[in-house]
Amino acid sequence: MRRVEWTLLFILGGLALYFSLMELTHFEPDARIKEARKEGAYFAVHAPNQTFYGKSFTVDGVIYKDGELHVYMTSKGLFSWPDLPNTIQVITDRKEELNHSSYGGTSTLFRSSGRFTFKEVPEGIKSITVFQEAYGQSFSFPISLVKGGQTNE
Repeated sequence: MRRVEWTLLFILGGLALYFSLMELTHFEPDARIKEARKEGAYFAVHAPNQTFYGKSFTVDGVIYKDGELHVYMTSKGLFSWPDLPNTIQVITDRKEELNHSSYGGTSTLFRSSGRFTFKEVPEGIKSITVFQEAYGQSFSFPISLVKGGQTNE
């Protein structure tokens, strides 16, 4: 009986350690973010969570360089997967709508993370709006792409 108790304790302790390590946010989930920060191409977004069809999430930041735009989003909470929208729309300050090219995401016990990629993004845009509208529900995140600027509400 003693072995069973120690085995269960070891397994539960290992699982607790695993989930704790998975939730640490000081490790960059994407090497692109670290590189873009060094280059000044990462723009952090400090916006409150918004809800869309019962899914609460926020935009963490964007990478804008080399004709591409990567939009990083997260949702936090117990059993939060998949709490990110399936699609997003992006419109520039010039009123050009960008075409979504790919999406990647991961989920853990307490958080969902996703990255939407847009290609053939025009150079020189100063801000974008990440949004979605469907059947009376909507969300909108205005984002400045000017170094040091903030266009978040």
